[in-house]
Amino acid sequence: MVGGEEVNKMGKLKWFLVVLLAVLCAFLLFDAFSSYINPYQSVSEVALHPEKYLNKNVQILGRIHGLKFHENGSLSFELIELESGKKASIEVFYAGIPPQNIREGQRVVVVGKLIEPNRVNAEKLLTKCPSKYA
Repeated sequence: MVGGEEVNKMGKLKWFLVVLLAVLCAFLLFDAFSSYINPYQSVSEVALHPEKYLNKNVQILGRIHGLKFHENGSLSFELIELESGKKASIEVFYAGIPPQNIREGQRVVVVGKLIEPNRVNAEKLLTKCPSKYA
């Protein structure tokens, strides 16, 4: 009888490990694909929790405010929330070739690295059809 109890315990342990492995795989899959479901952060999310994003690549959806073109070909602006009632903002600096259709008040996705709590060095500015960002 003692041998039967030992086999039963081994069977329970195997099932426990299988269930644990399945839960771990499900968590890892969710974590890996969650950024594809909603890849954009809001300005408020990044501005209120910069520690989560500092020195990491971000994709922030917002509106251009205070657009400035610099002599060296770069540009800068303040990225503000899409809704006018929110006050969060992030400074954006972009040294690449500006998109042709960039303008004040436009919806834009800023792709780059958060180098300070409220400053992004942008690698890309996505300014295509605003319905693509909704």
